[in-house]
Amino acid sequence: MAEYFGVRHFSPICSHLVVRFLDRVKPDIVLIEGPSDLSGLIEPLMRDDVRFPAAILAYTETAPVKTVLYPLALHSPELNAMKWARQHGNIPVEFCDLPGEASLYHALEEQSEKEDSAEENEPKKPSVYDMLEKATGQDDDVFWEYNFEQVRDLDDYLAAAKEYGRSLREFSPKDKHNELREAYMRRRINEAEQKYGRAAVITGAFHTAGLENVPYSEADEKLTNRLKTVPTKATLMPYSNYRLSARSGYGAGAKAPGYHEIMYKNLCRGESENTPAEYLSRIAAFQRKNGFAASSAEVIEAVRLADTLAAIRGGRSPCLADLRDAAVTCMGHGSFGEVSLACADVEIGTRIGELPEGSVCTSVQDDFMRQLKDLKLDRFRTPTVQTLELDLRENIRVKSEKSAFLDLNRSYFLHRLLAAGVHFGEKQRRQQDNATWAEKWELRWVPETEIQIVEASLIGSTVVQAARNTLGLKLTESQSLKEISQLVTSSFECGLQDCVKSASARLTELAAECSSVPDEGEALAELSGIVRYGNIRRIDPEPLVPIISQLFLRICLQMPTEAKCAPDAALLLTSTLAIVNDACTAHDCLESERFIDLLTGLSDSDDINMLVSGYACALLAERGKIAAEKLSELISRRLSHGTPPAEAAAWFEGFSKRNHRALISRLSVWEKLCSFIEELDGEEFKSVLIALRRTFGDFSAGEKADIAENITELLGLSGTNADEFITAAVTEEEQSAIDELDDFDFGDI
Repeated sequence: MAEYFGVRHFSPICSHLVVRFLDRVKPDIVLIEGPSDLSGLIEPLMRDDVRFPAAILAYTETAPVKTVLYPLALHSPELNAMKWARQHGNIPVEFCDLPGEASLYHALEEQSEKEDSAEENEPKKPSVYDMLEKATGQDDDVFWEYNFEQVRDLDDYLAAAKEYGRSLREFSPKDKHNELREAYMRRRINEAEQKYGRAAVITGAFHTAGLENVPYSEADEKLTNRLKTVPTKATLMPYSNYRLSARSGYGAGAKAPGYHEIMYKNLCRGESENTPAEYLSRIAAFQRKNGFAASSAEVIEAVRLADTLAAIRGGRSPCLADLRDAAVTCMGHGSFGEVSLACADVEIGTRIGELPEGSVCTSVQDDFMRQLKDLKLDRFRTPTVQTLELDLRENIRVKSEKSAFLDLNRSYFLHRLLAAGVHFGEKQRRQQDNATWAEKWELRWVPETEIQIVEASLIGSTVVQAARNTLGLKLTESQSLKEISQLVTSSFECGLQDCVKSASARLTELAAECSSVPDEGEALAELSGIVRYGNIRRIDPEPLVPIISQLFLRICLQMPTEAKCAPDAALLLTSTLAIVNDACTAHDCLESERFIDLLTGLSDSDDINMLVSGYACALLAERGKIAAEKLSELISRRLSHGTPPAEAAAWFEGFSKRNHRALISRLSVWEKLCSFIEELDGEEFKSVLIALRRTFGDFSAGEKADIAENITELLGLSGTNADEFITAAVTEEEQSAIDELDDFDFGDI
């Protein structure tokens, strides 16, 4: 007859007591809740060189991809049951739950039903755990820790777990999928007993209550004879404490795997009473390491407070909630924010699992390792950060084409990995940003990289396929010109001509509907860079030229209307004008004369935002497309007393954004500015003060010194006295004015 042990996944006390249970039962086979068709992966998990956490992953072979994930940590009761079986003469150990291929079929069916259901947006019904919290006033984790983690006697635990599972079932709605799972588990238990003899069954407490004392029946046989399945693949994968935690989105995850590991190790040492002090000491150590004060006295007080809180709340010893509250009070001085990082570090931890080479057996992994060798990147597969400099130009000093374009193919590979979500390398900014043929990467191999490679296998069977499919998915979801133009750039960097073609078609479609000039400008900047430097990647950028022309024309037509805007929007429009200006300089296909006409109209207009008008005038002057007389006339007009002071200041701000040196050399500009400011009264000066401060904030110290010389000359002082004039001691009258400025409320402007 089978013996049952109901668990809570990742529970330290379950992991500790399951060994005692198995010692008592002495089973001929151990059955564990898990996908029965993946039992063959248990043996490689038991290798001595496996470092947990690790997981078993099953996934559908075709889209839409669904997964079944079975993670295990050091404190998983299922893992310790496996280890016990191995240490006791290799007693057979198998999974007994529904096969992964059946669970994945159910997941796909459930998704389809949700999409077709009209009730999808109905309010979510409270779960049994919500009802438990309402009845006890404690959330599920606190309730479990007070009532189960603090039990030390095996029989007491078995009785409590049995009642807990029975109660969960009593208040939970019936679920056909759970009924199917339990029917299948009863079938597996029956088969195991007939083949091996006595079975020890390790399942969740909820399922244990539905299996124990419920014999395998004809109804179970009939139900499990017609399982519907979907083709699947499976592999092992390293895991991490973060992914185990609820914060990673794993539904059955433990909120605090790092804390649970502390609990489990202390249980194994027979020192469970040390857990509160160890937790709080680690919080203090983290605080001190990161520059916060945390004394031993505070730790002692926190331990005492945690004991008191537990007694008040009904626990025999502190649970995690008590310990965290004590840490916030005694070491965070009442602020959780002060200890939040320490709590995350101790409660979740940074542990990442490792699997021996060859254990992870996805096609993407094989492709990744092959390309590492072909591209001579093997030496970068280390945990130490290493720098890789790439020259994307053809190396004419070598004989083979493969060697000639080695760095270009390395670039393709690294960009494709990033597109697929694998961060083996991170691209760095270079000091020589104009060297478009050069790239700098920092490469580092960590176990997390291997996790990302396994996850990429859910998207495609090779690195390039995973990158292509990811870019295609993003293209489908993107609704802005900026996002799609960035995808065009990513496709170029990945060397994926077909993705470039798809993204370009989508860009053309969206550009025809777009009415936002700044969005069009950002898209133009992305595409202009590709067309200018795309050939170095051996991909023809010419199909993008018509799109650039289309965006250019739309901007020229829309800008006069868009420029009648608020100050915040005006800043975006000046950036767009700069982009179009650069594009006109770089591409002969664009009508430069049309752009000059646009700038002329903007600079001369009185109906648009003056910041845009001033910036357009500066671009004309920079390109030598405005006569000196006309420029002088515009400056006089804009910086005259007839122009509202705020508008004049905005025009000067826009005008000063280009070519500071040329501006400084125009003494007439500073003469007009001085005259303009002199004519302002107190209230008018206040209205232009912020704009002037913002304007001169963009100038370097040397440029400001040159401006000071210009102004001192206009004031009748010699240039040699400029510094002396500026740095002279402040008079009482000047100090009084400064004091008034200190009290000035800029919010009133």
